[in-house]
Order: sequence, then C-alpha cells, then structure tokens
Amino acid sequence: SPPPMPTDESKSEAKDESKSEEEVDVVKAVGQFFYENASFGATFESFVSSNCHIIDDAEIESTGLMKVEYTALYERYQALFESSIEDFLASIGRTAGEFAEALERGAEDDPEGEEAIFAQIITATADFDIFMQMMREAARERKREEERKDAS
Repeated sequence: SPPPMPTDESKSEAKDESKSEEEVDVVKAVGQFFYENASFGATFESFVSSNCHIIDDAEIESTGLMKVEYTALYERYQALFESSIEDFLASIGRTAGEFAEALERGAEDDPEGEEAIFAQIITATADFDIFMQMMREAARERKREEERKDAS
C-alpha cells in the first residue's frame, strides 16, 4: 500500500524543523562573523584606541563619577556594534529580529549551550559597565605608553 499522505499538521512540523535549522544557521553565521572576521574586530579596536583619550581613569578612580561624555561615547560604540551586526545580517539576507529570536530560542532550549553563552557574550559586549572597563584599560595603557615615550 502507498505511504500515507502528509497531513497539514505534519507539513507544519516539517516547516518548524527547517526554521529551527535556519535559526541555528543565522546564529552560527553571526558567531563566525563575531569571532573570526578580522575587519569586525579591527573596527572596534580602532574605536577604542581612537577614543580612549576621552576617558579620565584617574578621575573615575578618585570620584567614582562618570562624565556625560562617557554615555555619549558608549552610545556611539553601541550604534557601531549594532550597525555592524545588522549590516552583516543584511549581507546574508537576514534581519536583526530573526537573529534575536533565534538566539533567544536557542538559549531557552539549552540554557548552558553554545547559543546561551553566545547570547551572554553579545549582551556583555553591549553592557555599559563592561564597555567602561575596556575603555579605562585602554586609557591606562595609552597613559603608560605616553609615559614610556616621555621617559626615553
């Protein structure tokens, strides 16, 4: 006897499975871009080195206060980060919404899995406190380099 005809229900299950594969693919693609694309990394290294002079680490250390300029700098960094990810997603025919949904669903499915960890890393990359730690370290390094140059 012939195999049973697929029902509408089994067709939608197959669609859900392929969507899941597409979601995994978009997360993997962004992960590769995030970790392996040299120009993506260079963009942010350049941003940090070009702007760390704005950070007054000694003042933050002594007063604990953050200047308004740091928030504006953070907003520029975040906009650069988001547009870089969005441009990459557009280049592979995907949207930020699709990526966010796929990442969220992957993290929900396996809270200890690769996608959950990647979601934490992406979130940390966009966190103000982590941004400021990175900028303060770059400012300290810049100051050490200037002191070495002055000493020689």
